[in-house]
Amino acid sequence: MKLNKIFISGMAMLSLTACDDFLDVDPDSTSANTEFIYNNEGEISTALNGVYAQILSGNTFGNNLYKDFQLNSDVDFSTNTSETASGNKPARFDTRSDAGNINSLWNALYKGVETANEFIFNLKNSKLYEEKMKTEIADGEDNGGVVTEEVPNVTKLTQMMGEAKVMRAMFYHELLSYWGDIPFTFKATYETNNLYPEVTDRQVVSDSLIADLRHAAEWMQSDKDATLDAPERISKEAAYAMIARLALQAGGYSLNHDANDVNGYKMTRPSNYKEYYQIARDYAKKVIDAGGHSLNKSFRDVFVDECNHIATKGDDAIFEIPFGKDYSGAWGYAQGPKSEVDANNETDFSNQAWGSTSGNVRTTRFYRHMFKEGDARRDYVCGTWGYSNQGLPAINFSYTMYNNKWSKLWNTVGLGKASTGNTGINFAYIRYADVLLMFAEADNEVNGAPTQEAIDAVNQVRRRAYNGVNYELTSAQTATKEDFLKAVLDERKFEFAGENMRWKDLVRNNLYSEQIFYTFLAYYGVAEDQSTGSPYIDMISEHDGIDYANISAMTNIYYVYVKNTGDANFPNSNLYMLYIVNPWTPDVQPSSKPEDYFANLGLPYEPVSARAITGQTSSAKDVAWGNSENIWSKDGVLKNEVLYSLFGYIRGDEDGSIKIVNNGAVVNFDIDTQNPEATVQQLPAVRYLLPYPQEAIARSDGRYKNYYGF
Repeated sequence: MKLNKIFISGMAMLSLTACDDFLDVDPDSTSANTEFIYNNEGEISTALNGVYAQILSGNTFGNNLYKDFQLNSDVDFSTNTSETASGNKPARFDTRSDAGNINSLWNALYKGVETANEFIFNLKNSKLYEEKMKTEIADGEDNGGVVTEEVPNVTKLTQMMGEAKVMRAMFYHELLSYWGDIPFTFKATYETNNLYPEVTDRQVVSDSLIADLRHAAEWMQSDKDATLDAPERISKEAAYAMIARLALQAGGYSLNHDANDVNGYKMTRPSNYKEYYQIARDYAKKVIDAGGHSLNKSFRDVFVDECNHIATKGDDAIFEIPFGKDYSGAWGYAQGPKSEVDANNETDFSNQAWGSTSGNVRTTRFYRHMFKEGDARRDYVCGTWGYSNQGLPAINFSYTMYNNKWSKLWNTVGLGKASTGNTGINFAYIRYADVLLMFAEADNEVNGAPTQEAIDAVNQVRRRAYNGVNYELTSAQTATKEDFLKAVLDERKFEFAGENMRWKDLVRNNLYSEQIFYTFLAYYGVAEDQSTGSPYIDMISEHDGIDYANISAMTNIYYVYVKNTGDANFPNSNLYMLYIVNPWTPDVQPSSKPEDYFANLGLPYEPVSARAITGQTSSAKDVAWGNSENIWSKDGVLKNEVLYSLFGYIRGDEDGSIKIVNNGAVVNFDIDTQNPEATVQQLPAVRYLLPYPQEAIARSDGRYKNYYGF
């Protein structure tokens, strides 16, 4: 079921709220029309759709947060060839305060805050709201989250109030993630006439949001309630999960300005961090104990169903952002394999029903090698081919892999040849798998060691990933608090590719600088090894647990074009796919000719025309997978994608040196391959926080100030 009425009425409601600066409103917001709206339940529901419309925005959850602002890590990755600063590439930590995309994200998130604030203010002060309540409900910011009744009187109005507060928390969660200390208010601007609230310490913001939701959640409907259109509407369980997410963020490490520190900033966590982990544990446990969710669907089907506009209640998805086909959401356009359309109508593929995709949201080249054998997520998520404008699979010779979780190509009927974005594919913003792993991480921190309950939570996620076979954590993975934390974070690494979580997980656990260093070194080491041999291969192999020497030695990949024959990892039977002999283990080679090898497998493949990728008429291919001349280096110089994709933190130079960026200064960085731990200890913190936009600084009359070397 898709709640298209949310989108249509929600978009219409955008006219009620404007935000030309970063907090601004239409002067008609306090008019008689507003009073009429908020004293009619149907009109209030339409007004709430206006808040939902803000989370559908392409500037926030509809696209940019998961494309332009998904920061590079060992999972999610975008390459860059520029050897100079651009100022507008946050993924490679290369930003300036005058960047247009920084300003757009800031304004869009605060527009969402303001729209939610307006709705909450108008609903709370409406006569209808007051009349419908058994007792007066004190606002969470005033009573510290204390519920005023022993048994809350849940009504449609308190449910809608809770939904708006959760969405407000979603916007603030991203602002905290990207900016740290932020301007903060729970008041609509026409309550105060203050367009520029004071910058507030991130812990104060987090405390306020958590208290607000702890109160609001108790007045909301469970997603098991038949009258609530979950998972496309925000439920009590979604509110609980949002509390857990906020609390983990608040209790974890983050980058803080420190004028007394030699680097100008450092990673710190609050002294009472365990209190936040306790809150995260307790509220994740509330979701688990509610018993309304399971991981019954296969991992693949969770996302394929989203691509087919199917929203399922009671499974992994707790809250799916409900995009509307043809007018919101770029999910499945930016993700999944790239697909071109034959604009000249020269081939039969010109009539295909899926349109084009960009395929720009990807994973690192090495991500697929990090999975263990038997993990079904690997073969489904890690995409090795896209599509030419003739509809033929095209092997991806690149520094990255397609993230195949979502693709409009997986839609069984197609969205139309001319379609691009606005796919209407939902995104599961809160998943039960996330709740289970948040619980495990928080429980481990609170207890100082893994409990059986925490281990069981992780194993639930692994049971689905491994199809119920050999899925349980080993004794080595649960031996100590540190071992178990690594196991939890590894599970999150394999579970949430493309969901803008990996870099946040690393930041929270003060592991970001180390992992970015090793991610750079993986690319750099493999490129060097392809060319002249690298001293870093053993070092990065030991850290990541994969054989980079084997990967760098890979020269050929064997594959054949086939019509989909029911492969569980390929969702669309209408498109050609590739059967690849050795996608995961580079040293595997067929013992006979590729044609005979595939014939022995009984694959009913069809011949491909001479206009196939390599121009060959044979279906079976034996092609170069990339060598020192066509991907990694040229004339002994490493390619720019290798040197500069992490430009704002660590980069290579044509002279063979490696440089690190510390508080804006670029310095040489020496790597001791015999003592990697000592090398890691010398790393400065990653400057992942964004600068306040120059426009906001100027209009704040100097009250906002940038640090962190900006």
